[in-house]
Amino acid sequence: MNGPDRRCAVLGDPISHSLSPLLHRSAYAALGLDGWRYDRVRVDADGLADFIHGLDPSWAGLSLTMPLKSAVGALGNFSDFWSKTLRVANTAVFEQGGPGKRPFLYNTDVEGIVAALLEAADRCHTDEDPDDLAALLEAACQGQQDQLPDQPYGGSRALVIGNGNTAESAFCALKVLGVKRIDLLARNPEHCDHMLDLASRLDLPEPTVTAMDQSEAAEKALTGADIVVSTLPSGATDPLSDLLSTIENPVDKISEAETAKADTPGFKSRTDAKPDDAIGADEGGRLGSVLLDVVYEPRPTPLMKAFCRQAGARAISGERMLLYQAVRQVALMTDRPLAAVPAAAMDRALREA
Repeated sequence: MNGPDRRCAVLGDPISHSLSPLLHRSAYAALGLDGWRYDRVRVDADGLADFIHGLDPSWAGLSLTMPLKSAVGALGNFSDFWSKTLRVANTAVFEQGGPGKRPFLYNTDVEGIVAALLEAADRCHTDEDPDDLAALLEAACQGQQDQLPDQPYGGSRALVIGNGNTAESAFCALKVLGVKRIDLLARNPEHCDHMLDLASRLDLPEPTVTAMDQSEAAEKALTGADIVVSTLPSGATDPLSDLLSTIENPVDKISEAETAKADTPGFKSRTDAKPDDAIGADEGGRLGSVLLDVVYEPRPTPLMKAFCRQAGARAISGERMLLYQAVRQVALMTDRPLAAVPAAAMDRALREA
């Protein structure tokens, strides 16, 4: 055994679908942390305080998913750039000796989205030099756009679906990636004022907010964006999937048989490209439109399959975001340098699941 027994977990409601234990356990195995455990625990916002206050000194950290990313703010101290900016955290880390004091809170969702989209553009890989991956994640974590290797999405127009905590992280990630404009597609447009304020704070143009039930406007928003990030839970985007499925694309339709070839880490499909190619560029060097759906169950999601009916479109699974946001979580919880986290081993476990 390497070191004392320690415990970590992912909390949320629902939580049974989470692949976080797979990622963290594979990292512990590669690091030789035999005494470390990582579990799933169903906790809602009302029960979060009692859960954290009841932890014993063996606990090292927590991953937080919906609906806890805002609720945890009252129980800990925001400790990195994006958690302080958004007042939203997906990671809680306890001092050595357990949760006797308020945990340190971090937001690794932003870098997870940045890295997933850069991977889709063939600019980021888990099997590259660990120092290079660490530098990329660190730049995204600090909001340092000029420290990224390049800007394949620079000047693009993006659409974020949703207006919750992950949507806020998506806005920040897209800003880091050099996107020039971000619009919103929401179930309740009247509840998007905080997103407009965030766009202003990020020095972005005021977003156009479209209601999901306005079919014509929603279709225009979806098909007019270079990048789409869907942050809604499973099933919530089914109306958009149905909408996209009605659009005729005779030049470049993706057959149902081809979409079924989706692999575990991310679904990327285009009729004139191999399934495992990076995002294709046309003769002018422009990238095709891309969707990141943060949901990863089912695989691929209906929205991913419907989106890929557009000519040149690609879709990537939320598993890729999950992987990259977990890298710094492991570093923080185990108190290791970012470059020491076995990202390649975590990726292999995800691909084999």
